[in-house]
Amino acid sequence: MKLRLLTHPIWQYMNQPVLDRHSVWNFQRFWYFYRLELLRKCWQQECSQKSHPYR
Repeated sequence: MKLRLLTHPIWQYMNQPVLDRHSVWNFQRFWYFYRLELLRKCWQQECSQKSHPYR
């Protein structure tokens, strides 16, 4: 599990489209955006579970 937590963001960083204007090649900046996106996904999941507790 811990290995997956480490390799998943690295894998996403390495597999960014080269010519895409949304690609972030500075790893510190990528890590910042990755954590923001992860927080957003967790927050949405938590909100959806609260609105549908028997899901």
